[in-house]
Amino acid sequence: MEYSTALGKPKIGLIIIIKSNYKNLIDILDEMTIAKIETYTIVNDFTPEESKLLASR
Repeated sequence: MEYSTALGKPKIGLIIIIKSNYKNLIDILDEMTIAKIETYTIVNDFTPEESKLLASR
């Protein structure tokens, strides 16, 4: 909040971009609730490198 206040936007707060597969998404959303992060977006566009990393797991 200090950073956004310094920018003159005190109500913005932290914005999270979530790139996840379904398996981890529920856990991540639970963490967003616990941390009281209200602004986030979920994207499903993975770069080729990210797709390769996910496939190796």
